[in-house]
Amino acid sequence: SVSTNSRTSNLLFSYFSFLQTLVLPLLEILPPFLRTLVFKLLFKEFGKNVFIDYKCYFRYPSKIKIGNNVSINRGCEFYPSRQFKDAYIILEDDSVLGPNITFFGAGQDPTTPELPDIAATIRVARGAYIGGNSTIRYGVTIGAGAVVAAGSVVTKDVPENTVVGGVPARTIKPRYN
Repeated sequence: SVSTNSRTSNLLFSYFSFLQTLVLPLLEILPPFLRTLVFKLLFKEFGKNVFIDYKCYFRYPSKIKIGNNVSINRGCEFYPSRQFKDAYIILEDDSVLGPNITFFGAGQDPTTPELPDIAATIRVARGAYIGGNSTIRYGVTIGAGAVVAAGSVVTKDVPENTVVGGVPARTIKPRYN
């Protein structure tokens, strides 16, 4: 029944949260080479030459794909969807994240009174840069070479080689003249 499935799901989620709360502080005291080994085991994909600063939070690392030469600055938070199988957070090669960026890969549909769960893949394409304290919403693709200005809230796709900024983020200019 739906009620039994819901209780089982909530129970599993509670245990997952409990275990994650125990394990995450250990990652904060490991030296970088050991953290990298743990990350390679936890993430769906984990490329070469990846830098993940301390104090980052990954809700479901098995739903995160990280390419080569990616840099993730301190305090970034990743919240992919647990229940939508095809929804991931993907950081392609050579992407760079400033500090305190939040990725929300799931949410609720505000267009209906029931607020059903919705989720979609977030993709940060090759060579994109996201400035600190930005928020990226589910279903967004940040195009190759694009720049998101610090403090932006990105709710729509960003074309490649474009600079966007603001709340909500809007096109400011092309990245290259």
